[in-house]
Amino acid sequence: MEAGLHHIHIKSRSPRDSARWWADMFGAELLPETEFRDMVFAPVRLDGVQITITGLSEAEAAATADPPAIPYFGLEHVGILVDDLDGVLDRFRSEGLPVYERREGAGGFEIAFVGTPDGVCLELLQQPSGEGSSP
Repeated sequence: MEAGLHHIHIKSRSPRDSARWWADMFGAELLPETEFRDMVFAPVRLDGVQITITGLSEAEAAATADPPAIPYFGLEHVGILVDDLDGVLDRFRSEGLPVYERREGAGGFEIAFVGTPDGVCLELLQQPSGEGSSP
């Protein structure tokens, strides 16, 4: 059996605003929007991976909880490789977004855990000086 990553899915109160945020913050490519039933799909592509951002259906809106505190079991965070961790963290702070923790990570990476406007936890990674491009 062959398998491949198709997308990461984010539920958002404002999918269009969220897609624009991903494009502005990380240079993600805005993809064509679609609608399905009562939901807007506002996908972006980041480094070849599609992030599908949707609103909530009426039924989901009534049952959806706020994001849990980290760490937790299940899909906890998405890792994003950046080349200027200090600059990206400054942008998060200037937008009033949470910076949960910054520290050295495995393999000498400098890492930080942050929150997006939709409550998704990201691990930002900056490579050790002189290293290649894979975490």
